[in-house]
Formats: sequence, structure tokens, C-alpha cells
Amino acid sequence: MHQSNKPPVRRAAVIAVSIAVTAVASALGVGTVASAAPTAPTTATVSPTASGTPSPSPSATSSAGPAKVAAPAATPSDGSDLAFTEPSTQAAPLALTAVVGTPFSHAFHTTGGTGTVAYAIQDAPSSAYTVNVETGVLSGTPTTAGTFDFEVVALSGATQITEYVRLTVSASPLVFTEPSSTATPLKLTATAGTRFTHTFRTTGGTGRLAYAIQDSPSQDLSVDVETGVLTDTVTAAGTYDFEVVALRGTATATEYVRLTVRAAAPVGVLAIVDQGKPGTTAWSVAPGGTITAFSGEGRPLGTVSSIPAQQNGTLYVSGLAVDRFGNRTDPGSVSGGPRPTLTSSVASDQMVWDQSGYAFRVTFPHASPHRLTITQDGVSTSFAVAVRPVATASVATTSSAGGTLAYTGADETAPLAWALGLLTSGAALLLYRLRRRRA
Repeated sequence: MHQSNKPPVRRAAVIAVSIAVTAVASALGVGTVASAAPTAPTTATVSPTASGTPSPSPSATSSAGPAKVAAPAATPSDGSDLAFTEPSTQAAPLALTAVVGTPFSHAFHTTGGTGTVAYAIQDAPSSAYTVNVETGVLSGTPTTAGTFDFEVVALSGATQITEYVRLTVSASPLVFTEPSSTATPLKLTATAGTRFTHTFRTTGGTGRLAYAIQDSPSQDLSVDVETGVLTDTVTAAGTYDFEVVALRGTATATEYVRLTVRAAAPVGVLAIVDQGKPGTTAWSVAPGGTITAFSGEGRPLGTVSSIPAQQNGTLYVSGLAVDRFGNRTDPGSVSGGPRPTLTSSVASDQMVWDQSGYAFRVTFPHASPHRLTITQDGVSTSFAVAVRPVATASVATTSSAGGTLAYTGADETAPLAWALGLLTSGAALLLYRLRRRRA
């Protein structure tokens, strides 16, 4: 008999279809999927029944089809998948911040593309902002405070994308150009009676700038409200601590200042003469020789022409070199510093240095007019001492007649605040206290 060849033909058709599906899947980038082996079509067989009537019944059941597998998404080769790593929209831009005067940078990154990406900035706030075409780094030093909207674009192949940016630039802090603190103040130096200036400057802040001085130790210190120029005409030597404040808008800054005012050039020696006994009359001798008597409580009694002393009596003489304002010019001359020298017009006078009282103890063996000269720091002051015999030792302390002072050129009887006030100045008061402490 001739055998039918139909079943082999059907198997060949199924194999061809599987190959075609695999080829199509490969062309589309879909991985090859193993399918179940094809089965022969279902055939019916006839089984005799009791009645003789044939009943068709299936001889086999259909097998399950191939398993379904999800195919991965296709990667475009034209760069259309280019995207920024920090998504933004015009309504929700990328927020960046910066400070005026402080260098600023931000790197933009992308994914996808053809492998080559170029960057550029659009609608830049100013020429101070640039974007590196290769690295995508935005950089610049802001000069103006405010909020600025602009775009950074990236290009790869035929694809261009946009990053929307909102840059908020805040004003830089208001600060002085010469930093200082309470522990490390700005140190300035001036000379008594010589006009001194220093200009304070600030950076940062916005708005109108104004300066002011706080805790001023003297009315001779002032700061110009607009220029920040400190002017000093202080005549009293010493160290002065104060603050200069800058105000700009709502911002403030403080400069802590320590001003050292040094004494001017010495013009003479300020001498203090007393009897070495508490509560007794004392005398101050100003540069130029003007003698002012003071009570034991320090009350001025007027000027005299000479200091009274008794024969074989003792006076204590101390002195410090001072400038024309009464500031002592030799800071190391007290408590162990260089001592002054003292000479007398009468050779028999006995002069002994008393270190504890920082004074010379002078004894006058002879009754006669004496002239003592005290010298320090290259300057001297001379004054008269009227030594009387013991029986007639009293000397009137009436004011001397009018005359011309060699130093000031003013009349001696005039109220000279500088001369009469020397006892309360730093140098004279120091000497006076040393003398009283020794007594």
C-alpha cells in the first residue's frame, strides 16, 4: 500500500514557523525563547460500541504553547534618550544659591545621548556666569544680589534638552577689611596733641553705609558717619579701648579698636617737693620753673617764687620728664626705671637717693638762696629754695609778682589750667602718691 506523507509535511511547517519567529525576534532585539516541541495534530479513533455504532474519541490532548517572556525596551541609537540627572521644568526650576563676591560653581550631568554631550548657557544673568561646554560646570563670581532665572542646555546628536535654573544670590556679610575681636582688637598708635586719622573700610551688605563710634573714651575721638574716618586729637597719653560700628541696611559689623596715645616730645621735668610729713604743704614745679603750692589735702594754694626750707632741714624732691600736656615721656622711670638726676647751686647740699620713695632727700647745711635743677630724659627744670636760719626759717607764701614765664609766655598770675592742674595729671599724681606712701 501507498503510505501517506502528510504528517511529515505538517512537522516541517511548524519548524519553519519557529525559525521565522526567532529571526524576527532577533531583528527586533528580543532574546531567543525556547518553545515546546511541536506535537502531532489530534486524530480521532473509532472504537466499537455495544450497539455497533462507532463513537469518535480523542486519542491525545493538546500540549501547552510556548512560555511568554517580556522583551527589554529598545535603546535608541540617535541620542533621543538624553536627560539631565536633576530634572526640572519651567514651573519648577532647579534651585541654586550663591553669595555676592564668593566664587560659585555647579556641575550639570546627563544620561543617555550618543556619547558626546555639549553644554551651553542661555539667558545668563551676566557675563560673570559661564558654562564649560565639555564638563557642564557652571561657574562665576556674583556681583549683584537677587534672583535670576536662566537655562542650561545639553546637546547630543540631534537631541537638545533644557535644564531650567533659578539662582538666588544673597548679599555677602558686612565685615570690616581689618578683622578684629574683643580679644584681638585693631591696634592703632597716635601721639598726644598730634592730629591722627585712620580710615575704616567694609565689604559686603547692601544699601547705604554709615559709621559710628561706640563707648568713646574721649570727646577728642570722632568717626565720620559717611567716610568712616577716625580723627584723634587726644592730648592725654594712655590706652583707649572702643568700638567702631558699620551699618548697612539691616546688617551691622563691629571693629574693636585699641588706641595707644604716646606722649609728645619732653619739654621739661615736672617736680614734686614736700617735707616728708603727711598733711604738710607740698609744691609742684612745672617745666619752666613755675612753683605752685598745695595743701596737705592737695588743694592749690597759688604760685610762689621759691620753696621755703630751714637750715639743716630736709626736703624730698622727685620728678618725671613730661611733654607739653603733662604726660610723662619716660614710662620706665617709675618703680625701678632710670631715675632723674639732681644738682644744687650750693655744693654743700647733701642729696641722697631714696629708691623706696622714688625721691632725693636733700639736706641744706647752709642758710642761703639755693637753686636746684632736676634732669631726666634730656630735659631739666630748675627752681629756687629759700633756706633761712633756724631762728628765721618762716617764709611767706604770698603769690609772686607778675612776670613772664620762660615756657608758656603767659603771666604767672593768670589761671593756667595746664600748670595748676599738673598735680592731678597722671605723672604728678603718681609722684605725689609715691611721696605720700613713703611718708
